[in-house]
Amino acid sequence: MPINRRQFIKRSAVAVSVSLVMPKLWTGQASAQQINAADRKIFVVIQMAGGNDGLNTVIPYADAKYQQLRPTLGFKDTELKDAAGNSTILNSNLGLHPALSEIKQLFDANRVALVTGVGYPAPNLSHFLSQDIWQTANTNGGAGNGWLGKYADQKLVGQSSLAAVSVGGSLPKALFADHYVTPNISPAGGTDPFANYQYLTDPRNTGDKTNQLNAFKTTTTRSFEADSFLSALGKASFDAEEGAAQLRAAVAGYTSPVTYPTTGNQLASAMRMVAQIATTIADANLFYVQLGGFDHHSAEIGSAQAPTDKTIGQHATLLGNLSKSIKAFYDDMAAHSLADNVILMTWSEFGRRPNENASIGTDHGTASVQMVVGNPIHGGIYGEQPSLSDLDSAGNIKFKVDFRSVYATILDKWLGADSKAILGSQFANIGFLG
Repeated sequence: MPINRRQFIKRSAVAVSVSLVMPKLWTGQASAQQINAADRKIFVVIQMAGGNDGLNTVIPYADAKYQQLRPTLGFKDTELKDAAGNSTILNSNLGLHPALSEIKQLFDANRVALVTGVGYPAPNLSHFLSQDIWQTANTNGGAGNGWLGKYADQKLVGQSSLAAVSVGGSLPKALFADHYVTPNISPAGGTDPFANYQYLTDPRNTGDKTNQLNAFKTTTTRSFEADSFLSALGKASFDAEEGAAQLRAAVAGYTSPVTYPTTGNQLASAMRMVAQIATTIADANLFYVQLGGFDHHSAEIGSAQAPTDKTIGQHATLLGNLSKSIKAFYDDMAAHSLADNVILMTWSEFGRRPNENASIGTDHGTASVQMVVGNPIHGGIYGEQPSLSDLDSAGNIKFKVDFRSVYATILDKWLGADSKAILGSQFANIGFLG
């Protein structure tokens, strides 16, 4: 059906809305071989949405109370082995889930800081509110802009519009800002994950793509009244299309000796996209990726055939995907001589209750564990493993490290930002960065 000009402009704007955030163009096309890594500080955030079971991630296997509270879910020391039979024990008290084999390798190389007992005062066990709290760093209701959005307003305004990028899902609240707008790239299926990050023309008339694109450019660059909404919309739309085209051209030059385990592993696919951007766009240094599925109220372990097998099941699969994805990304950064320029942080909105439930699962809890990975990291175990004998009035573990201390350490020691201005108060340096 033919459409009028008003409908065309409206549909065109919607089509490129994924990238209506590029107010300026790059001055040339980058390639991985041309990027100077000096002084780059790349920061990657992986959100483990749903409430990761911290007690079965970093496991207090030597604690008799842990075994008592989790007779089915709890790991014994003899069970802390990966699929190849390698031990995942960290010390005389703690071990990693057997699915975290690659994380254990990086830990042994002093590339991983495990921060235990992470939470915040008066914890909220609602997924939505607790996610807001973590994403805004505001424990009083989770209102306001995101902590990374505040960082972007403080440090990224005036820089490339790809200085920060979100890959997959919807734009997280962590990146909400007043002045800096972060593009959110939704992966496409097939061989080109960036296929949707472009001006999308009518798929029924593929042979007319060039004409439609030219019409869009002509429409958005014609004369409008100065400082009008139409003028701003036209400029933003034109710059968005041009910027998306240049991004797609840049990432097309990406090559890597690393093979990502992308089959059945959406996180690995997203991390490969992060690597494509990081190694071909020199100004892209802040990335956000989401991995969901951690709300394991039932069947946290096992399968229909083996319901109590702790080495398989929902949690093991997700942790295995996380571990393999992080290691592939780490290897990719090393292959591109960027390993010294990258740190990666995981977070989840809360942990799980210390006791298992009757459905071979765990319900919403409080404190959990964060991982911070990278060559610049002083590896080891930080924080304090909460006592399982001294629980709060609701039967949950008491947090030992405020998550904002993790943020502050990264903001101050890696990103060169003013953490007090961003977080609203001064928080302790945990020590995993110099």
